[in-house]
Amino acid sequence: MHKKLFILALGPALLVGCISPQGELASLAEQRLGMSRDIAWAKHSADLPVYDPQRETAILHTMMAAGQQQGLAPDTVRRFFAAEMEASRRIQWAWIEAWRKELAAPPERPAVDLGAYLRPQLDEINQRQIHAMARGASPLSVDQLSEIGARFLPKN
Repeated sequence: MHKKLFILALGPALLVGCISPQGELASLAEQRLGMSRDIAWAKHSADLPVYDPQRETAILHTMMAAGQQQGLAPDTVRRFFAAEMEASRRIQWAWIEAWRKELAAPPERPAVDLGAYLRPQLDEINQRQIHAMARGASPLSVDQLSEIGARFLPKN
């Protein structure tokens, strides 16, 4: 029985090494955008704005510096993360609007803590995205991110 559990636990770790940097970047973008509904619920529940330009600017500067340490052009990193944050904001605004208009039921659970729970996950994804780009992944375009993000919009 323990052998089976070990093999099941090892499987995803082995697969990570088989994913191309481009596939990894796309997968991470999907994870990141998939969190947008929970982020929207946390912000909506705490009456926080979806768009926080100071926070986003700070994130962009942090990611540009991290990218530069990995040999990436700061403007390339800035464009990618700005586009990803825009895609996330669009999803967040759509969910909040759906909840306000009662077109979608709000989550049945309390909002998770944005600072203690969601943002550390986002930070981890961001670092992994920088790593994927440093390994050769081309930054996803606004259109590609919008296509991924469309999967996470409320269904009317």
